[in-house]
Amino acid sequence: MAAASASYRGGPLQQPDSSNPLLSIEDGIATISIEGPILRKPGLFARVIMGATDSEEIGAAIREANDRTDVKAVFLNIDSPGGTVAGTPELAAAVASLNDRKPVYAFSSGLMCSAAYWVASQARAIYATPSAQVGSIGVVQAVVDSSAAIDKAGIKVEVFSVGKYKAMGAPGTALTDDQRELIQSNLAEIAAEFHDAVLSRGRAIPAEAMEGQTFSGKQAQRHNLAGMVPDRAEAMRRLKVYHTSVDTKSRVMTTALEDQLLEARTQVDDLTRDHQAQTELLNEASTNVDSLRGEVELLSAEIDTLRAELDEAKNQAVNLITERDSASARVSSIQTRITELEASQSDFDRKLQLEVARVVASTGTTMPAQVTPAGESSQAADLHARFAAITEPAEQTAFWRKLTPEQQALILTHQA
Repeated sequence: MAAASASYRGGPLQQPDSSNPLLSIEDGIATISIEGPILRKPGLFARVIMGATDSEEIGAAIREANDRTDVKAVFLNIDSPGGTVAGTPELAAAVASLNDRKPVYAFSSGLMCSAAYWVASQARAIYATPSAQVGSIGVVQAVVDSSAAIDKAGIKVEVFSVGKYKAMGAPGTALTDDQRELIQSNLAEIAAEFHDAVLSRGRAIPAEAMEGQTFSGKQAQRHNLAGMVPDRAEAMRRLKVYHTSVDTKSRVMTTALEDQLLEARTQVDDLTRDHQAQTELLNEASTNVDSLRGEVELLSAEIDTLRAELDEAKNQAVNLITERDSASARVSSIQTRITELEASQSDFDRKLQLEVARVVASTGTTMPAQVTPAGESSQAADLHARFAAITEPAEQTAFWRKLTPEQQALILTHQA
């Protein structure tokens, strides 16, 4: 345990060492270590296995730092996931009271969550490293309902109580709607007290950052939960710079102007870091925008290509339609020509038949019989029979045209 000592403008004074294991004092600054779960009177198992810290020991360290004249400022060194509600509001109130008398800074390079953040929120300043986890502003209570498992095991649990909330959460029983409503209302009341405490120092923390989630140090800074520092030494340096009444065994500021100037420079450094962080975000956003613009340009090029292909397809379709119409016109013209030719052929066949009939009629029986050899007579009879067997005028015409003049004469002679 470090010796409790202080140095003042009037000369060094000595005070006895602190008996509290959580408290150490050096150069007028008291460091209070808050590590592990914050529990009220934790047992040996919780202390050894879970690394729990007794909330009453933390309260005693805060009171001692408040009472000691050699302590000019307090540094809460926190690495805790939170703890029980019991004792936490009182610790936070003690820190707030101490901060009214002496500057209190809270710092974490690990965890500063839930009950631990509730306590830290009453400090004058809160700092965290970039990888620290900060927040978890909310309240939770779990009730195990083992009634189904007990029923399945053939065990019946009967609970006798007076008051509908007295046996709430008894092992082997299920919660009633009234009991659930009571638990939820109690949690809501505690959460409201938690939120009020967090906002009581004037930090502009948005409501959406107080839904039980945790943030990295960088994210916590954006949501105003904590300032971001590279390490514990920087947080301690800021405490010493902002509050120069603390004897740091270095030169003492001689004028209020120098005090203000140094504080202003530190604030400028903080603003510069914030600006750099915002610039990084803007650069990242700009990169994303450029990437999106590139994608848009690619999509636009693809759209233009597709439009050109669509226009070409439309032109081809128009050409095909035109060709189809032209072909249809040609087919119609051919069909018309065929009809005309068929009509002409029919007219020719009719005229031919009339001519044949006229010739036959004109020859009559008065036409002298032609004396032909037997072969010609047989051929004439055969040709006449073939010609007479054709019933269609067009076919008769075709047959007639294939004959030689001699064969035609034979048919005519045979008919006569």
